[in-house]
Amino acid sequence: MPCKDNSLTFLAGLGYNVIRHPDSAFAPLKLLGEQKGEFIVLGSLNQLIKPSADALPNVTADQPAADINGQRSSSLKLGIGANILGSLISAMGGSLSANVNYTDATQVTFEYQDVLADSVTPLDAGNYLRDGHVDVDNLVLKQYVLGNGKLYLITKIVKSDKFTAKYSKNRGVDASVQVPVIQAAVSGNLTVATAGGSSTALTFTGKTALPFGFQCFAIGLNNGELSLMNTRAGDVFGIASGDLAADPLKPAILGDGLLNIGKH
Repeated sequence: MPCKDNSLTFLAGLGYNVIRHPDSAFAPLKLLGEQKGEFIVLGSLNQLIKPSADALPNVTADQPAADINGQRSSSLKLGIGANILGSLISAMGGSLSANVNYTDATQVTFEYQDVLADSVTPLDAGNYLRDGHVDVDNLVLKQYVLGNGKLYLITKIVKSDKFTAKYSKNRGVDASVQVPVIQAAVSGNLTVATAGGSSTALTFTGKTALPFGFQCFAIGLNNGELSLMNTRAGDVFGIASGDLAADPLKPAILGDGLLNIGKH
């Protein structure tokens, strides 16, 4: 059965869906489309309606997300953790192979750090849609609202350029980690440092903060007009783009998330 990850449960409790693979394409006022379990960022809200003199709603950026900072994932088996670590490092512009000969650990946990939030007021987005004219010839509207798909408006994201991985053996015993090996393997786009004076906890810092969670509203059609409907956290899981079927570590919708990919 799927592992339970307290980081996912925590984020869902705060009203966030999880972006399984961090991607800068996720941002407030972006449109997220879903068809047959595959998600893709389609564009911005203003592209859904005919050209309007109204300005898009303001986005409030880089607000500290104190309620998420310091939250940890549950302990994951090293093989799964190594895949997650590689995915995170790749998203931040670096590279690290799945080879784990740099440690004798059996488990790894991840921690959110320096988390910021970007958001737009949903009522402002609703007013923008109300005052605009729906582009009925828009193929996205036909496919995702009138066709066999779903369309979501992202209203808030949480992001970070830093995360910590802590390695351990069974029953929480600290593991041995060859820090220089990891530092040498990761490209110059990231820095790697020990956290809190412990050689078993490594902090990876990139140059750009990447989103890992989001809130959204579903876009529907009511009497010929677009409407926004609230969605329950955990009902939507974001994937940036691409064919997911070939990669079993990238399921479209499952009861797991960014820090709990796969089953064990």
